Amino acid sequence: MQEIDLQKRAYRHWTTLEDKKLMDLRKQGVKFRDIARQLNRTPISVEKRFRKIEKTKFNEE
Repeated sequence: MQEIDLQKRAYRHWTTLEDKKLMDLRKQGVKFRDIARQLNRTPISVEKRFRKIEKTKFNEE
């Protein structure tokens, strides 16, 4: 059981394609939990990634 928990919590780096899909889906108004299902990630990780991208984009302008 503990081994399963460790695998579930392992961090996977975000790909450029995942970032693009995340941003495209959010523009369409899709909720974080639905995006998470599509990307096989947790809703909280999707939301955190979205906020990080938005912050970075804002700082570049």
